[in-house]
Amino acid sequence: MIIFIGTYLLGTITSQEAIQNLQEVRPTLRFTASGLMTSTATILALMLTLLSFSQQTDRKLKAYHYDRIGYIAHFAAVIFIAALVLLMVLNVPISNAEETFAGFYNVVYYVMLTYTALLGGSMITVILLLYQAARDIILIAHPDRKVTGLYAEEESKYSLTKREREGMITEEEEEEPAAN
Repeated sequence: MIIFIGTYLLGTITSQEAIQNLQEVRPTLRFTASGLMTSTATILALMLTLLSFSQQTDRKLKAYHYDRIGYIAHFAAVIFIAALVLLMVLNVPISNAEETFAGFYNVVYYVMLTYTALLGGSMITVILLLYQAARDIILIAHPDRKVTGLYAEEESKYSLTKREREGMITEEEEEEPAAN
């Protein structure tokens, strides 16, 4: 949105200005594409950790938690591939094709702006989904908080805090040897 507003305020550009702008913005776009690839690869690896932690909870979590993890992984993979495509396109030398594509540089410039804006927006979406997933896991793991609405089935026995549930397990284990 910001890129489009800035472009609108600056007005349209000629092909020569588009060539110059593309040459100036290429290093920044390369850095952006590399950063997106690094962050999404890290996010994909961390999703496995989050999935493992989710499986180790005392109770079964609702399906939307696992769906969210799937969405994060899907978006991260798509962003990784799109950033890789952007990086490969940016490696095409512009100066060798100035005469051939003289009339198309405006289009190429605006396509690159749009593509980069979409990548940025997609990354913001992934970060917001990650925040929601992390918030839920923190609520589940917090020893002094009662969690409602995150578990697949709600029963009164499980409306205890994690610390209270751990205390019950300890008490039950102590009672079992006395019965023998």
